[in-house]
Amino acid sequence: MPENQSLLHQMEQMLHWKKSKKFYAEKLNITEDEVDALIRELRNSETAENDAEVGNYIGELEDQIVRFFEDVQKGTGEVVFNSKEEIKSLDELIEKCKIDTDKWEITKYVQNYWGNAETPHYQVKAWLGKKNNEQVFQDSFISFLEAYQPVSPEIMAPKFESSKEDACLVINKQDSHLNKLDIEGNNDINERFAIYIEKVETILNQAALSNNITDIKYIIGSDEFNSEFTNTTTKGTPQQNILSYHSAFQRICDHEINVINLLLQKSSDIEVIFVAGNHDEFVGWHLASWLQTYFRNEERVSFDISPRYRKYVSYGSSAMMFNHGDALKPAKLAGLFPMEYKEAWSNHENFYIFTGDKHHEVSLDFNGIKFFQLPAFSTAKSSWDDKNGYTITKGEVTGFLIDFDYGITNIFKQYL
Repeated sequence: MPENQSLLHQMEQMLHWKKSKKFYAEKLNITEDEVDALIRELRNSETAENDAEVGNYIGELEDQIVRFFEDVQKGTGEVVFNSKEEIKSLDELIEKCKIDTDKWEITKYVQNYWGNAETPHYQVKAWLGKKNNEQVFQDSFISFLEAYQPVSPEIMAPKFESSKEDACLVINKQDSHLNKLDIEGNNDINERFAIYIEKVETILNQAALSNNITDIKYIIGSDEFNSEFTNTTTKGTPQQNILSYHSAFQRICDHEINVINLLLQKSSDIEVIFVAGNHDEFVGWHLASWLQTYFRNEERVSFDISPRYRKYVSYGSSAMMFNHGDALKPAKLAGLFPMEYKEAWSNHENFYIFTGDKHHEVSLDFNGIKFFQLPAFSTAKSSWDDKNGYTITKGEVTGFLIDFDYGITNIFKQYL
């Protein structure tokens, strides 16, 4: 063995001379066949060493990113990752390969396996696509929504006086047409908001002089916007508006937040009731749904946002129906009232129907069922109003004070 090792060493040194087998045989005093055997042994030894180096290299590369390529012009990329363990999910792949999901989305990936149970080897190749601006915005907006916590001021409930009787205040916001274009040029929508809030606050203060306002029924919808997002009524009649749909929706939502926060300062319980109008039936519902979500953590505010056209509520001895008034005549509504509210009808002594739509006041009595058609909560006049002579009726904000036992005891009016 030592002699063979000596020959191998001498043979390895002489191979650099690049001579013939006969030359090597003469120098080592061996046959040419023995020279062939020594060369084969040297080559086998070199291959083993190379394999060992490759094995060590692969071992070092496992659990490492071995290749990342980005095509800047095409907005694509590739990443290759070696692992000792199988990648079992897309989230694990993203974590292991350190893929920036704000920049990239994975379009596809494959995983290869070789080795055996004792020495498994996995390699994952992922193809990447760069996110466009719209996708980046969408992802960031979704992340924002997931973490969003609405911030609204904490409003303390009012303190009531034991010497005053409890009562409910009904503010039936009919036909406010806040986004309606006025042909006389009074088109500052923020001024409309301010005037409306001022009038509502005046009514709240007037009602609180005589009673503890424990409950408020606040009606929204009923042509609050003036049109659907199509700039037409729900049936398709074109309308002229001040602002675009998007701007108007945002501002009217903010306005209603301010109104409800005002009501919370004056009453312990607020019920917001959506009543569909004929100008903005669907947009009005979107507003009600948005407000319900905004105030979802406010225990003192409840919502009825169902799309039903007639809404029924009770307070003490009084039963109330709310409807926009565009489809059914007063007598028809009075006939429906006891039938549709029959499960609670006998528990009440006072019965009231509140509508709008016609923009002027009407009061009727149907065998004890009192009907109130309210004026518009708006002074805006359109070309159609002017053509048909609907320019004289005053806009009003109206509040009904309902005593727990005796029903309506006062009606408050503030002219716009």
